Amino acid sequence: MTTEVKPTPAHDDTARLAGIASTGSVAALRAARADATRYTQGSFDALFDPSTTGLSLDERFAAASYAAALSAAPEAAFAYRERLLALGSSAESAIAALEGFIAEGVTHASAADIDARLAAILKHTHALTTLTPTPEQSALLRVKQAALSTPEIVALSQLVAFVTYQVRVVAALRALEASA
Repeated sequence: MTTEVKPTPAHDDTARLAGIASTGSVAALRAARADATRYTQGSFDALFDPSTTGLSLDERFAAASYAAALSAAPEAAFAYRERLLALGSSAESAIAALEGFIAEGVTHASAADIDARLAAILKHTHALTTLTPTPEQSALLRVKQAALSTPEIVALSQLVAFVTYQVRVVAALRALEASA
């Protein structure tokens, strides 16, 4: 029995991260759930749209890479870090902060070379991803003190939720592909 595979979005970041074939049983399964694939990619596109105001792209890619790293998804963390690197020199401080947070965790937030806003963003990402409260004050209070607006805090929280969802979908797709 041959299953017709419906086209998926031209850019399917989740499939790319999972490394799944564009044809085969997993592709057919995803085609049967084309809305889920399309909405997942639509969420990615909306969250990382360069024209979106509020959080900068370097802040968004740094938070995404950190959320993926905390979710034990090194390939996704690397992919988001690569997108951050592609932003060029404007992202150098975000890359340094991200690397510090990945190496040292939230203790790196006190490093002198880290922008307070980015440190608060990464600390909030850590709190949302690991559910570990910060010792001195809540991560939510930190992002408010770092002058993030309510829409920026909501966008950051949505981004972290999306990345943690995405890494789980990637893991499931890889498991399916391995068993196919």
